[in-house]
Amino acid sequence: MNTDDLFIGGAYIMINGIIIQRNQIGRYKGVEGDNWYLNDKYPELFEEYFCENIEKSWYDSDYVDVCTDIHFVEKYIELSRLNHIKFRVLLCETEKEKPNIQNVVWNTRFIGYDYAYLGGSYYSAVLNDICSGRIEQFKDYILNSNGLFDNITDLKDFISKREHYKRQYGNQLIEEGDFVIYKLYEIVLDEGDIV
Repeated sequence: MNTDDLFIGGAYIMINGIIIQRNQIGRYKGVEGDNWYLNDKYPELFEEYFCENIEKSWYDSDYVDVCTDIHFVEKYIELSRLNHIKFRVLLCETEKEKPNIQNVVWNTRFIGYDYAYLGGSYYSAVLNDICSGRIEQFKDYILNSNGLFDNITDLKDFISKREHYKRQYGNQLIEEGDFVIYKLYEIVLDEGDIV
């Protein structure tokens, strides 16, 4: 993993955990998407664990809704494959302290930086303010092939301008919420194959 930017906004980056996401066609490959898509299909297997161990950002602003339980992740992957669902496994780093996954041993590929909610819908300002073309003032930002920022400097510039427009226009134009910077990797599950 690239550790060139161990600090985001003056805070140390934590390797928080994993999001499993249905692989959708489109340029944007950040945290907003069809995440945890099997929870409704297999509530008896996933819902209780998810609510108790992953979905905590609603009441703890130091928590990112990601998974650190490898057995839970493996079961999700197994059932996704059995159901012929194309998916992606994202490894997320943020400045938030919780959770914190230890001993990361997967092959990963850096895909970019996102600016999104801690969980829930994982609403992404990058997707909704830039990729969508919804806000004219952000049309000049250059995103990588994953629809994300390649570097933290450009992302911080976007956040600064976004805060300026939020003060100027309020929530009529700019979504407000508990946003956090995500440094994202895709986990390579099979040799040379990113699912």
